[in-house]
Amino acid sequence: MLRLILLMGMVSCFSAVHAFDMVTVHSNSTLFPKGQQLKSNSPISIPANTEITVVFTSGEALTVKGPYQGQLRDPAQNNPVKDTKLIQTLSDMIIQQAQSAKRPSKTSVPDNLWSINVSARKRHYCVTSDHITLWRPASESDIASDLLIKHKSSGQAVKAVWPAHQSTLNWPSNLPVVYGDTYTVEVTSARGSSSFKKVILYQLPSNLPTKSHKVVWMVGRGCIPQANMLLASVR
Repeated sequence: MLRLILLMGMVSCFSAVHAFDMVTVHSNSTLFPKGQQLKSNSPISIPANTEITVVFTSGEALTVKGPYQGQLRDPAQNNPVKDTKLIQTLSDMIIQQAQSAKRPSKTSVPDNLWSINVSARKRHYCVTSDHITLWRPASESDIASDLLIKHKSSGQAVKAVWPAHQSTLNWPSNLPVVYGDTYTVEVTSARGSSSFKKVILYQLPSNLPTKSHKVVWMVGRGCIPQANMLLASVR
């Protein structure tokens, strides 16, 4: 029995060592497609003029420019926390993003990834603090609009004026945010046109160690466009 236990332990360790422990998140070459999972114990050859960024199970990123030959080492080699699910989640997300990119969207998006786009259909948004900003495209901000936000559970509602030529507006201070609850947001312009959407907000935990961990957490809450924007900054 003891021999069997030791053998199982050796197999487990062997599998862990040889499992995929990094994923390509940025690449300028088809030799290393984004979303590809790799093994750090396997040497790779990166040609000249090729640049890739990989994320390891620690969540740390490494950017390498060719020519390069050899293994890629996790910058956090001494970090005992290794999350293989992080690699799989990032890989799935990147591949799905690539498939969606084949159907380009003409919808405007805010420069600040933490802003809430009131003109988009997307419902789930992640924020980093209690300072929440609403955003609308410049094409919809040429005249003043009336804003109505209502907390669905309590029925508490707040009205505000969204001034003309202003793309952003702070969340009303007299309407507390209950994270995970549903709010309705209605914007009516002086011309009579209106938009209506439901919004669910999630506050990003402050203890997530890397951008990669933040991306994965956001994906789990449905904040996909924001997660894609944050992933684009991982280097």
